[in-house]
Amino acid sequence: MQLQQFVTEIIDELGGFVEPLEYALCHVLIPEKYTGYFQNRFEIRLAFDYEVAQENPDAEFVTFGSYILEQLLTIVQEKTLSTLRFVEIDRLEVGNPLKKITDFLMHESGKIEIIEEKPIMGIWAVFHYQLTHLTDEKNEMLDQVWINVLAGSIDETMKDNQNRMTYQQKSLYTYPIPVEVDMTKLLEQATNYVKQKAEQQHSQSQNSHAFEKDITRITNYYTELQNENDKRAKRMGISEEKKAEIKAKSTAIKLEKEKQLQEIYNKYNGQIEVDLDNGILYFIPLQAFTIEIKFRGKTNQRMIYFNPIMKQFFE
Repeated sequence: MQLQQFVTEIIDELGGFVEPLEYALCHVLIPEKYTGYFQNRFEIRLAFDYEVAQENPDAEFVTFGSYILEQLLTIVQEKTLSTLRFVEIDRLEVGNPLKKITDFLMHESGKIEIIEEKPIMGIWAVFHYQLTHLTDEKNEMLDQVWINVLAGSIDETMKDNQNRMTYQQKSLYTYPIPVEVDMTKLLEQATNYVKQKAEQQHSQSQNSHAFEKDITRITNYYTELQNENDKRAKRMGISEEKKAEIKAKSTAIKLEKEKQLQEIYNKYNGQIEVDLDNGILYFIPLQAFTIEIKFRGKTNQRMIYFNPIMKQFFE
């Protein structure tokens, strides 16, 4: 449950404690310095499912707009929570690396040779967002974007498998970091991605048939009004005052039609607001391989990285 995970992470960062009790139900201990945000309560039971909340009347139901979530978001905004996490790994060495790298580069032509192998520190930048889609209703959701800083790309795989990781708040390893972290550039990349993703998801979920039906209904209605008004204007013997009145009504019909069409467009398209809640840097040990690929008298040198969390290579 993404919302439950988000709330748990915030409370962890604040120094609190979250004890899962059963599905969508947990017991929370609030650090003393933050109890003022929660009516001076140290302990709270939270439910993340409506039916679970109904079955546990002493629990507070956490959803978008709920008191608990709003208070946590307030703390995040006031404290500007940003943190570093240092991931623990069981084993970094890669058995039979040449064969595995060859399999990874199976579509490459030429002979592959490992020139150097060494541990380094990889970095994943993670940004948590609150998305609000404003149409005739207000819909809110949470999302997070993972960026592999070494590869410079969005990493949905690590996002989907983040529960595999255990981490500490202090550095566990002294491996070199081979890349500079430009948080401004990473934030821009993540924000552009989450906006495009939200817009695409909204576009796919739109009921285009209903949209076209509403557009046709409004267009036909005001076309009929305009036609009737035009017929009145063509009658014989009407006064100049009446002609001016009919002309003014034509203008009013046109303006009202444009207004109604714009309201329908806003209803089906709306506006997406993207707000950053927090950012996290994950430091994950990787095994880096400098390799050479020789083919037809040419030598090409490349860097390949092994991710011990996913047990996969990447470039």
